[in-house]
Amino acid sequence: MDWHKIIFHPGNEELKRFIELGIVAVRLGIPVHFHVEGVRGTGKTTLIRAAKSRFPSITRVADCLYNCEPTNPHCPDHQKIGEFEHETVPTPFLEVSHSAKVGTLVGSIDLDKLTSHKNPAAALLPGTIPRANRGIIFVDEINRLADTSPPLVDLLLDVMGTKPGRVQIEETGLPTVEMAVNTSVWAASNPDEEPGPLQEIRRQLSDRFDFVIRIGRPEQVETVRAIIRGDVQTEVETKKTVNSLFPVALIDAVDEFISNLYIRFRLESIRGVQAVRLGTQLHALKQGKTSADFADMAAVLPAALRHRLEAPLLQEISEAMKNAAVNQQQKIIVPVKFNGETKESASCRYPALWQGLWQRLSQKREQTIRKSALPSGFAGVIPENQHTEKKTIPVLTGPEESGQR
Repeated sequence: MDWHKIIFHPGNEELKRFIELGIVAVRLGIPVHFHVEGVRGTGKTTLIRAAKSRFPSITRVADCLYNCEPTNPHCPDHQKIGEFEHETVPTPFLEVSHSAKVGTLVGSIDLDKLTSHKNPAAALLPGTIPRANRGIIFVDEINRLADTSPPLVDLLLDVMGTKPGRVQIEETGLPTVEMAVNTSVWAASNPDEEPGPLQEIRRQLSDRFDFVIRIGRPEQVETVRAIIRGDVQTEVETKKTVNSLFPVALIDAVDEFISNLYIRFRLESIRGVQAVRLGTQLHALKQGKTSADFADMAAVLPAALRHRLEAPLLQEISEAMKNAAVNQQQKIIVPVKFNGETKESASCRYPALWQGLWQRLSQKREQTIRKSALPSGFAGVIPENQHTEKKTIPVLTGPEESGQR
């Protein structure tokens, strides 16, 4: 996602400010390290990755993997050479994978040159850290990295210990290469998830960051609506959406319900709301409809939220969806003829799958209540001869059923 597509709100304004300060620092060649903390789904990673579109270009020695400045080269390939050709390239933005090895970050033997048929030679291939010189290294979920990969954290400590930092590349049989790296480290984490806040896992690393930033949830319905709609689109992209989901609009009541989900029920992640909206549009598209209604949302909402929420909250959301659907039905009344008589009937009907949905959710909630009411030693034990009475909720599935009643 590009920077101009980001929806800004009071919760992410602080991160926006420090990203912009970091971009200024990159232009000046000054490393600035910051760590952003926040619950999942608040857009930490999205904002940082989107900042790439704002980075300036840099001028380097042509084809230099270490991004040497033409007037002040520092790498082993260019330190002893005089005049250099130069080129303009984007500011480096490299990410550290949690599966990375030490050699991946610092560098290792260049196997391509070593196995060359024409001119085999032992040479070093720079890793992520030296290749990010004059740019950014991004570490997502840095608290997990600190917990599972201490050797990689030790490398980051060297990079962040001084400004500029340093990196040392060692391979058996080759001279050790030590050089300065002018690299900013940007990181993100969720302190509420395992293994916990970074300062409790590796305090030394936490202290290396110049700034620790907090990102918050959007609190306005219009903000949530803009985020899940992806309203900010360029004219060119809009023209390319002929075969996309955009022609499938949501009826106003469904749009309002989805936009309120995140704030009304205090959901942890906005991704669940985005999934509900996408699934609703896909279901309507599959049915050959140009507008999506509550029937389409009912078909996808449980699957979009059941792995993100506890059963009681999912039940509460489902009940709210049913009530909103009923209210929508009552607003649209048309006359229907049945056996020669004219009766009023809602023009919008919802499929029979709703009945099964309410039954399943109600049964799950009742089982949870019964288990919690049992003594601790008998939790989860239900006599075989005890059967749960199934409660069915009548659902109108068509005009004919309405007429029979």
